[in-house]
Amino acid sequence: MRCSCAPIFRRLGYIKDLERNFERLNEKARALYDKKEDIQREIRRNGREKTPTSQCQSWISKVDEIQNQVNAIEEEYSKGEKRCLRRWCLDIPSSWKLGRRIVEKTNCILNLIEESNFEGGVVVDALPQIVETMPAITIKDGTSTKRTLQKILECMRNERTQKIGIWGMGGVGKTTVMKNLNNLPEIARMFEIVIWVTVAKDFSIRQLQTEIALRLSLKLLDEESNERVARRIFQSLRGMKFLLLMDDVWDIVDLEDIGIPYPTQGNGCKLVLTTRYRNVCHKMETNKEIMVELLSVEEAWELFREKAGEVVDSPNIQPLARCVVDECDGLPLAIVVIGASLRKEDNILIWENAVQELSAPATSDIYDMEERVFKRLKFSFDKLEDDNLKNCFLYAALFPEDHNIDHFELILYWRAEGLINSGSSLIDARKKGHAILKHLIDASLLLKSNGMIQMHDVIRDLALRITSSKGSGHRFLVRANKDIKDPPEAEEWKNIERMSLMQNKIGNLPESPNCPTLLTLFLQGNKKLRMIPALFFEKMCALRVLNLSETSVNSLPHSICYLVNLRIFYLKSCPKLRAIPPQIGAITGLEVLDAQDTRITSLPLEIEQLTHLKVLNVAFSMGRDEIEEDVAISGGIISRLSQLEQLRIDLRSTESQFEHEWNKWAEAILKDVSYVKGLMSLEFYFPQLESLDCFLQRIRPWKEGRFTSFNFDVGRYPSLSSLTARFGYIPELGTKDGILTIRGCDCISSAILEVLSHASRFKLHGHRSIHCLCELGMQNTRQLTSCIISECDAMEIFIEGDQLIEAALPNLKMLDIYDMLNLKSIWEGSFRPGSFNCLSNLFLSSCNKLKNIFSCKIITQLSNLQYLHVQSCSALEEVIYEEAIGVKSDCVLPKLRDLRLKSLPALVGILKGHLLNCSSLEEIQAVECPNLKRLPISISNAPKLREIHCKREWWNELEWDDNAIKLQLEPLLI
Repeated sequence: MRCSCAPIFRRLGYIKDLERNFERLNEKARALYDKKEDIQREIRRNGREKTPTSQCQSWISKVDEIQNQVNAIEEEYSKGEKRCLRRWCLDIPSSWKLGRRIVEKTNCILNLIEESNFEGGVVVDALPQIVETMPAITIKDGTSTKRTLQKILECMRNERTQKIGIWGMGGVGKTTVMKNLNNLPEIARMFEIVIWVTVAKDFSIRQLQTEIALRLSLKLLDEESNERVARRIFQSLRGMKFLLLMDDVWDIVDLEDIGIPYPTQGNGCKLVLTTRYRNVCHKMETNKEIMVELLSVEEAWELFREKAGEVVDSPNIQPLARCVVDECDGLPLAIVVIGASLRKEDNILIWENAVQELSAPATSDIYDMEERVFKRLKFSFDKLEDDNLKNCFLYAALFPEDHNIDHFELILYWRAEGLINSGSSLIDARKKGHAILKHLIDASLLLKSNGMIQMHDVIRDLALRITSSKGSGHRFLVRANKDIKDPPEAEEWKNIERMSLMQNKIGNLPESPNCPTLLTLFLQGNKKLRMIPALFFEKMCALRVLNLSETSVNSLPHSICYLVNLRIFYLKSCPKLRAIPPQIGAITGLEVLDAQDTRITSLPLEIEQLTHLKVLNVAFSMGRDEIEEDVAISGGIISRLSQLEQLRIDLRSTESQFEHEWNKWAEAILKDVSYVKGLMSLEFYFPQLESLDCFLQRIRPWKEGRFTSFNFDVGRYPSLSSLTARFGYIPELGTKDGILTIRGCDCISSAILEVLSHASRFKLHGHRSIHCLCELGMQNTRQLTSCIISECDAMEIFIEGDQLIEAALPNLKMLDIYDMLNLKSIWEGSFRPGSFNCLSNLFLSSCNKLKNIFSCKIITQLSNLQYLHVQSCSALEEVIYEEAIGVKSDCVLPKLRDLRLKSLPALVGILKGHLLNCSSLEEIQAVECPNLKRLPISISNAPKLREIHCKREWWNELEWDDNAIKLQLEPLLI
């Protein structure tokens, strides 16, 4: 009887327990969605270096599917309640069916929650990109350089050519050709991965292995032998069709020692190298050698005319200018450098002198072309106006070959050595330093590189020759990035003014080197350096610049007290350094002290004696191993540093129990800071809104508008984090920039609005009450260039257009919105012209109630949009939608370069029924978008497209109005 009745009781239970089961379904569903959000947050935190496992991707897809089914159940339950006045039992069949579905889905959810504990983690190392595009000068059609590139490409297409050597003298343009080769779309289609390494003159096997391992996403351990690393690289590349580009090779490189499989016709792999010497090509057993020729007479003239300006067309100057070009021998680097040094020069005497100097006979010991090149390049050095300018140029040679040099850091070094006479203010030094940098860049003696400064390797060789020549008056010892393990011998320290031993493997230093004339000592990047001898600094009384960053020193010797002339002391990223000794107080002239990313827990009282200090950057470490009774900074210390211009104080902790301690210290430090009248740049964590409000009322530089930059983090305790990790450093002193991060607050105070009105970068995280960005007052966001919004659960609309009286975010360049539980619309209502006018980067992720992004009318106003990335928005149906039904018009995004769509299960169209005209589009990605059946692109409306990332199965199911478009695009599949 019991057995026969069990199904009946179960069915009755579906009806009787309907409401209770529905509540349980919602409870478990919320737990599942929270788990999914946690997992997706971890995926995002790992960035591009990691990718979710197949198991994790499948799990997320199942959760998205369940979420849609639960939404349908909720809708049906709600309708039933309204129809039956909360008495489901009146419709027994429907109640029974719905009750059974609720129980079944609850069981499915419980199973998914159990499956979410992935044993191997949620992410694995991501496959590297096929090609890493490199910044390169565009090669003009019809030039000899373009013809050289075409020759190389023809060799690449030949199956029997595996090794190609590109050779020619320094400065002829080999690297330019190689970079353009790397960037060709055809190269990306030929290989599974393209690897670029710069070999340089004094390379080591380990340096090359490290560079290649980084490209392959392999993590190397310091204790691993070269042989072990070689095996790992070999295993990663075996079976993969790769192209290895080796730039600036000076001698034979044994591929086997590095771990590179030998390129053969069978494996389809290839090697291309550049070198100054043809015999290096022979040693590397290249199948084909291609010489990069000097420019023809007309090419050389056109390049020189471009660099020197139209002044060369003057009848009086042109004959002399032609003579100068002849003396450059068709060498691009010499033409560029000398042309820049004579730019817009209309004094005929200067031109006559240039011809005379360049045509002077070489000394008897100069025979080869390299010497002739240096002689011509030295003309530009000699033409620099004064010795200080020359010394500023030579100082940059202390850094390794191909090193990116920070502008402000270099300027500070110049100032510390007295090369810039800038008075007392670092702002003045910055202004004068940038004028010098511009002069050297305009003279082509220094180069701009991704916001940093670089020196061409030939120019650096010139600088090192000048500093090492007898009678030059420059006493440099430069062994940067040479892979050396031992410091120079004691005799070599004598009479040296500037020494660079940075980025080596030096593990010990001499006891007490005798170097009374030493002004700059670079030891940064020697990670094996653990101890500094007790008397090491005893005979360095003239030292002005000391950099010990990125070393493993755990303490500083008391002999630092002898560094009475020191102006700059860098201790950045010394992870084992636990304290700064009290002897620091003896360095009373110190102007810059940077101790970020160390394990120090407090500053000594003697810091107050550094009354000339202008920059103080410090991050305090707090953890179980660093519990101290001392406070981080004793009261009154900061206020005594009367000349302070920049202050960065951060907390790095893994223990949330330190929140209370930090709150106490923060209040005391802020009170102290308010007395520093000259402060212009501050980076600080404000534990409470009240702290910020009190600070703004107290500090005079802020009230008087003299702050040039700030980074304020306000609100909830940022454990496991730091200011710099959250939004990057504030820029160099004097640059107008402000960063404001608000966390976990539930109101919008006047202090927040005041700071926001001066900020250029803004992050709003976990705000509990804001419904729309307009509540902040759009006039306060007018100057924002970057905005990140996350976990603001009350926000349903990002911008409410009908509330606007002016354009919204007219200067915004980057917008990142993620983990927004209830966001339904990016823009609602009428659109104000000029809004989002500068937007170039738009990133959306985990906004699961968002159904579309922009209307076609709005998207066409975003003429500067370059990157559009949308991920894990489970309800998104269209990227771009048309407001007026039946209206057909193409959307134009002239600057869009990169469109990425990932994990969008509901997406049915990018732009339904329209073409997307993207003349700059280079890459499109569509992954895990099963309902997307059309791509609104073709070769004609996206002529620069070179990569389409998607699965072949999905591609084959796409629908096309013209199958010819599919055939044209198919070769671009990755």
